[in-house]
Amino acid sequence: MITLDDLGKAIEDEIESYVEGLIPKLEKRLSDTAEDILNYMKRNAPRSGYKNAFADSFVATSQGTGMNTSISIYSEGKGGLTHLLEFGYTHRSGKYVGPRPFMRPAYDMFTPKMLEDIKEIISKGN
Repeated sequence: MITLDDLGKAIEDEIESYVEGLIPKLEKRLSDTAEDILNYMKRNAPRSGYKNAFADSFVATSQGTGMNTSISIYSEGKGGLTHLLEFGYTHRSGKYVGPRPFMRPAYDMFTPKMLEDIKEIISKGN
């Protein structure tokens, strides 16, 4: 005879196996989006024309595992310039240098699709 405890354990095991199957799909989707954002930023960030261009300094770093994975995208070595170029600044000479956004447009372009895909993966399991 099956008890409520057995039924509860069976349901728990099913949910756990379902979630274990989702984690790699979610990690892949997050990784794909981070790669798309990184490529967009490298294509659209201002380029100086010199050997170590600002646009080429961006990297993506993953932290955590499983459901706690997060990916940070930042400029390695030239992070102090990022906010100036993204939002604009006043030069020492007094001339205003307008913003050249490349981070926010990348986020706005790729994140909504990723969130929809994540909702679909969770609800349908594919």
